[in-house]
Amino acid sequence: MLLNKLNKISPCNVFNQKIKEYIEYYGDDYNKICSKYHYLLKIFILLLIAITILGMFLLRFLIFLDIPIGLIAYTYPLVYTWSRREEYKKTVNLEAPFTTIIVYINSIVDKSLLYTFKELSEVKELKIPRIEYTFLNKMIEYMGFSYIKALEKRANLHRGDLLGKLYDNYLAALNLGVTIKDRLRDVLKDVMYELKESYKTYIDKSAELAEIQFALLLLLPIVLLGFAFTFKTSITELLLPLLFIPPLIFVISTIQPGVDYNIKHNKYIYSLIIIPIAIFIPVQIAFRLIIIFSVLLFVSFFIYQQIQLANELEKSLPLLLKEIAEYLRLGYTIQNAIPRIKINSSKVNKVLSEILRQSNEISTPSKLFNMSMKVLFIISKSGSSSVALEELANAINEIVYAKQSLIRQLRLYDAMIILTPIMLWLAFGTLNKIVSSTLPAIDIIAAYSVGSVILFSKLSRFTLLYFPAILLLVVVLLILSFLPPVF
Repeated sequence: MLLNKLNKISPCNVFNQKIKEYIEYYGDDYNKICSKYHYLLKIFILLLIAITILGMFLLRFLIFLDIPIGLIAYTYPLVYTWSRREEYKKTVNLEAPFTTIIVYINSIVDKSLLYTFKELSEVKELKIPRIEYTFLNKMIEYMGFSYIKALEKRANLHRGDLLGKLYDNYLAALNLGVTIKDRLRDVLKDVMYELKESYKTYIDKSAELAEIQFALLLLLPIVLLGFAFTFKTSITELLLPLLFIPPLIFVISTIQPGVDYNIKHNKYIYSLIIIPIAIFIPVQIAFRLIIIFSVLLFVSFFIYQQIQLANELEKSLPLLLKEIAEYLRLGYTIQNAIPRIKINSSKVNKVLSEILRQSNEISTPSKLFNMSMKVLFIISKSGSSSVALEELANAINEIVYAKQSLIRQLRLYDAMIILTPIMLWLAFGTLNKIVSSTLPAIDIIAAYSVGSVILFSKLSRFTLLYFPAILLLVVVLLILSFLPPVF
């Protein structure tokens, strides 16, 4: 009897309809999700018990964590499937221009949308056509849907994303007898416009998030410092606002446009394990901070190298595609055209040479570049290569411009990297003038400063560890550590 009552209030039953709606959009197994949740629930319960015991006997503020952890434990299946849906939607929007161009080209030779998805499903750089083909094929082959009904079903599920525009216009062309080729050319323009608008919307939302981060990582710590000095609270309570960093990262990741970077985290990423060890080892604060920042700089440097290469590849794409289009008009093949093109970047030229050697395996830090090159070889097999390449070049140019515009407008937030340690340093200096304290100031300043760097790097640079930001923070903290108190 008790087991039945517990099953009724289980999130898999309470949120059943919503979870299945999300799964139907991106594809997953409902039973596996619920089975996995029941296993994780045991871990959550043990975690809640451990936190409660620690809160009762060691750190009383930890008891307050039971509420958010309990909420996360209960809503996990809903949040998990929702986040998977949002991630799928971002991938859909990122790949939409490439998919639309290939569908447009294939429509010239009367190839259906289903056939195009099947063709693109073999391109591993594009994920969405493979998933959509699986859904459509399953509905037609095993569920008895007609071709049109299957397209209408997926079109309804894709309301609100850029693939939905492709489905809707393709269906409209079939139903109205309009030329699909002309209709799809307009779709490509709409897709690019909507993609640009998504970046503009993110810029507006990021301004609001920046204000929240400013309050949590600068204003709130300064207020808590006053309480810490007045009521002699512990350092653990002073660092409580840092617990908001993971949920904020989750929110930023959710609202950001599709991330283009294809960063390979090689063995060096495991060096991050040293950081939690360094926090608790019994050494002087200075040595502890040197270890932590050395690891962060080491890891972020390798990530930054890949980001720089990705940015160079993206910037070169429009020019590269237009140059190839010109050579194709002259009768050259793509394999013969690429060696004749010289981009003003040795790194980009090196990548192009590698692509010629192994065109089947295109792997660079830029997803945009990878997809463009793979689509380029697909386009080369059609009879309208030069026209399609110009369309693709214009589409890529719009994406690159939107991203550059976004970074320029968010660059102001980089000031938080400098502002956070300086303001906290001044706050400590002011309060030290009033009362004496044994709180480890540099530890607290470093903790909030690292949190600020991570959040603002994620907000404006689409990565958690942005090397120039961490390097700037290290320089600022070094300068502050050598400066005498000003009060």
